[in-house]
Amino acid sequence: MALALRYYRWGRQLPFPGVMGVPAELVREFREVGRLLWEAGLVSSHGGNMSVRLPDGTLVITRHGAMLGRLGEDDLVVVRGQEATGEPSMDTHLHEAIYAAADAWAIVHAHPVHAVALSLRDVPLTPQDLEGRHHLGEAVPVVAGAEALASALASAPIALWWGHGSYARGHDLWQALLYTSVLEESARILWLSRTIP
Repeated sequence: MALALRYYRWGRQLPFPGVMGVPAELVREFREVGRLLWEAGLVSSHGGNMSVRLPDGTLVITRHGAMLGRLGEDDLVVVRGQEATGEPSMDTHLHEAIYAAADAWAIVHAHPVHAVALSLRDVPLTPQDLEGRHHLGEAVPVVAGAEALASALASAPIALWWGHGSYARGHDLWQALLYTSVLEESARILWLSRTIP
């Protein structure tokens, strides 16, 4: 419940349709997390997407083709039901399915290179490092399909879509970023450990 209050504080109800009205604090969080994802190489220039679910069910999601490393206020789309203030991410239906299945208030979708590469062989991906096991658990699910992804995220903080990318859920974008960055670090460690004779 405290999580909902945090997002509720950002605005009782977003004006809809019309002026986007996304609270400044939430815009800042999107910008900072997006910039860190890009700087860490977890997304390409126009790859990935992020969303936050507000207590009234409204979704704030990055627009289709947005540059996460350089988000402007116009890059955030408010979605309520079948209406949207712009062109939302093509993954909007996935985000909605994840929110329906999991206890999440935020989702980050990224393309962590080592994790994606390992998803092609390792099902599930099993972190070998202490931090990876601490934050991600014994195994990160590797799935294909929206239903399988939503189902995996009902119990796991992050999952990999086979050959595509990661989807992390959290109580805010910062927690989803944590899971995403730890996943890539664990994948790099796993990759490097295989090169040691």
